[in-house]
Amino acid sequence: MNKQTDIATTIKYKANTTLKSKKLISLMNILNVTSIQKWRGGEAQMYMYFELLQEYKDLNQMILCPEDSVLAGKCKEKMQKHFTYTIEHKVFSLIKPIIKICKANKINVIHVHDSSALTASLLALPFLSNKVQIVLSRKRNNKIKDKFINRFKYSHPRIIKIISVSKAVEKIFDPIIKDKSRLTTIYDAIDVAAFVGLEKQHLIHEEYNLPKETKIIGNVAALTVQKDLHTFIDTAKIILAKTTDKQQIKFVIIGEGPLEDELIAYAKDQGIAEHLLFMGHRKNVNQLLSDFDVFLLTSETEGLPLTIYEALASQVPVVATCAGGIAEVVKNDSTGFVTDLKDANKLAEHVLELLINNELADHIKQNAYKLVKEHHDLKNIKESYYAFYKSLKIK
Repeated sequence: MNKQTDIATTIKYKANTTLKSKKLISLMNILNVTSIQKWRGGEAQMYMYFELLQEYKDLNQMILCPEDSVLAGKCKEKMQKHFTYTIEHKVFSLIKPIIKICKANKINVIHVHDSSALTASLLALPFLSNKVQIVLSRKRNNKIKDKFINRFKYSHPRIIKIISVSKAVEKIFDPIIKDKSRLTTIYDAIDVAAFVGLEKQHLIHEEYNLPKETKIIGNVAALTVQKDLHTFIDTAKIILAKTTDKQQIKFVIIGEGPLEDELIAYAKDQGIAEHLLFMGHRKNVNQLLSDFDVFLLTSETEGLPLTIYEALASQVPVVATCAGGIAEVVKNDSTGFVTDLKDANKLAEHVLELLINNELADHIKQNAYKLVKEHHDLKNIKESYYAFYKSLKIK
């Protein structure tokens, strides 16, 4: 660790594993870089395949992340190869650590997981061997403005591949990347076994003193603009208006975020506050999902959220908007229902149909579970990422 004191005092760079002294036996040295401090979908995805690929001895993986991040805590707890740095500037704090780690560990591939990490990696390239190349992972389908700076950033020749979590996300690069061979899609996956066989435990019913017959229409989401939970509330209002016994249905949102107070106020304004439960952050989502009768997702923008796969694995029928790549997995009348964005009327229609038609609900549950088991289990993403890394032409 003492050899690293030459880094500027404004950047606290800490190597949590002594890598330099070890004889590297790997054919490919990979540095995963993120500037995100919270635990979001992108970090969960990256950490998942990082762990899955540990068994392959020809891949030598490392992580660089903020020292106070959730990811750093997980790596430290499991004594995994990682480096941390102190954030004083979102981009510039990362440049020196990237250069130092790449040189000390003969990095072949910098795999970046957010925009700031990409900018920092590109700024570090002039100080690194031309053998170091970049892979970018993209999870959300937010539009990229067709500006010179973006075309330069995302079309940089040292970015050899851009991985998207859905075809919808991949499509956002169409206007700015001419060489489509640089684009690829690797769908996310979950540990399906963690959601299988969990019968309804009525944990939500018990916590809120609800009759076991009460139907639960729920969502698991951050309380942010992109999740458009106002439409969730609008949909709930329509469903309740068409329900004879309103006490037989409860609407549940599991998650936290900056819009919580606004959403609670909106539910009151719509006159449905007593029928809507804000449960906050929960660690036992897999158990709570089994209490859902319908999973209702109303997002405006998405990549392809893991919660969709989790609901399918839990055999909870999904009704969702067509945000991002959701329609690539949720097929009408087969694995669920999708509607246009903000179409509360159509969302309500499909939810009511599933609550009334048990035969249809069972048909969708079976198809959805088969899909996620065969195509979105951990073994799928492990095989896909290993094949991806081995396909890269390293100089």
